[in-house]
Amino acid sequence: MTLPGHTEGLATAVEPRAVMDFLAANPTFLDQHPDLLRQLSIPHGSGDAVSLLERQVVVLREDNARLRQQLDSLLRHARSNELLTRKIHALVLTLMNAVGPQAVFASLERGLCADFGADRVTSLVFAPSAAVDAQDLAPFVGVDSPLRAAFDALLIAGASVCGPLAPDQARAVAEDFQGSAVILPLKGRGWDGVVICASADQHRYSADMGTELLDYLREVATLVIDPWVKRSPRP
Repeated sequence: MTLPGHTEGLATAVEPRAVMDFLAANPTFLDQHPDLLRQLSIPHGSGDAVSLLERQVVVLREDNARLRQQLDSLLRHARSNELLTRKIHALVLTLMNAVGPQAVFASLERGLCADFGADRVTSLVFAPSAAVDAQDLAPFVGVDSPLRAAFDALLIAGASVCGPLAPDQARAVAEDFQGSAVILPLKGRGWDGVVICASADQHRYSADMGTELLDYLREVATLVIDPWVKRSPRP
């Protein structure tokens, strides 16, 4: 191949990189020389030869198929996120309309089990209850509960996490629990706690799940639980 500017008939050895750079800098060169385009061929995987134009069509089709797959994946995620947003919104409204701490925890458990795939929900509030029927409110385990140590690091970080539970955390759900869970840390005025949304399926909640909407839910849960907490100074 001779490049423009060379005398006709004087063949000059050209490095492949130079050809690539030239064609990249002159993308319409082959359009301007259709006869050359017809002469070029590229070996096909089957052993046949295909023209450069045919090969371009194949590449464009492959790119188009890949882009369509990416678009379909994005659309699936968008629909999934939209559905999750609606479920979170409905649960938030239910929590805000709940009357009394028992209704709050019952609504939280029903919503997380029905709409978010949980097999069981365990709520732990590391503070005493201010409600008159406090003896019936199992989630209020008190400031000195030995269960709190298992969640110290999570409560300090203050962010929801998904995935398998540490052994001491799993025992807060059940003695033999071996599944996966979402842990929502609660941080109120002078108190803290956790909501554990657990599934027996070890792959139901994975560490790479997004937690933005879950963090919104835990903030609402903290607000509706807060009025029912009796403040007690930590020793």
